Amino acid sequence: MSDTLEVPVIDIGPFAAGGPAADAVVQQIRAACEEHGFIVISGHGVPPEVNQNLDVAARDFFGSPAAEKLAFAPPNIRVFRGYWGVGSMSTAGSLGIETPPDLLEFLSFGPELSGDQRKRYAAAGVDHVDSFFAENIWPRTPGLRDAVERYLKETSALAHSLLRVFATALGLEPGWFDDKFDLPCSTMVINHYPSTVLEPPAGQFRRGEHTDYGAFTILYSDGESGLEVKTRDGVWRAVPCVRNAYVVNIGDLLAAWTNHRWRSSLHRVVFPEDPGVSRLTSPLFFNPSIDAVIACVPTCVGPNGECLDPVAAGEWIAAKIAATTRETV
Repeated sequence: MSDTLEVPVIDIGPFAAGGPAADAVVQQIRAACEEHGFIVISGHGVPPEVNQNLDVAARDFFGSPAAEKLAFAPPNIRVFRGYWGVGSMSTAGSLGIETPPDLLEFLSFGPELSGDQRKRYAAAGVDHVDSFFAENIWPRTPGLRDAVERYLKETSALAHSLLRVFATALGLEPGWFDDKFDLPCSTMVINHYPSTVLEPPAGQFRRGEHTDYGAFTILYSDGESGLEVKTRDGVWRAVPCVRNAYVVNIGDLLAAWTNHRWRSSLHRVVFPEDPGVSRLTSPLFFNPSIDAVIACVPTCVGPNGECLDPVAAGEWIAAKIAATTRETV
């Protein structure tokens, strides 16, 4: 077991009020994003029952027979919706690392577009719309749809609030990112890491090492450990579990916006000392609009004008996902 990473637990509640307390929040967040890109946030305003209801309904679904769960699989691996079984993903593949498939199963959900919004993208020739904005596939598990929709609504609202904190921490106007997230191509996932009595093969993880591909991630965890971050000195360290708090980590696109001043750190999920313990988490991968162009923000341009080449948000995320997914039976 790795030593625990010194991730700050930050109460973000005072930010909305302004003044010295808000300045302290901004300073703490800026320091954590520059050092390792991970924060644990409290004072987020999401009622505890939002997580609890999701946890209960999700466990009910994942406890179903395999054949019943597979009935809610997507039509193909380019549609980021529905049920994905154990062995359907090798996350380290996003970095070109060959590993055994990750030992997890998951459900994937996201926003849907109106007819007018689809016409807007069609007229602009935007790719990957049917992947990021496919209709959700809803299992018939009692309470699951309501729990997912409430969780997605609450964490998305929290994400928009965090955008204002991040903008302020970067020396920008609080609303600087708003028009880049007018139609977020976000994905909400419920991960279930099943228990096992078998020793995992060499090189296998519950989820292999990777960076997150989008802007940032908001993560609920049931309290079981396993998430590790690779530090600047190359050491894997555990991220603390804090009750009624969310883990937030910076993704590739927000790191690119900051000209890599902020870190999108490698992380993974390892097996616990007792492999008979299962784990359930739910990340919201909060992403920009699919056609947003990511170019470094004015406050992060290098002293001689150095800046990363622009990248299209949808293209970047779709390529990363394609490198990790596998067809399963």
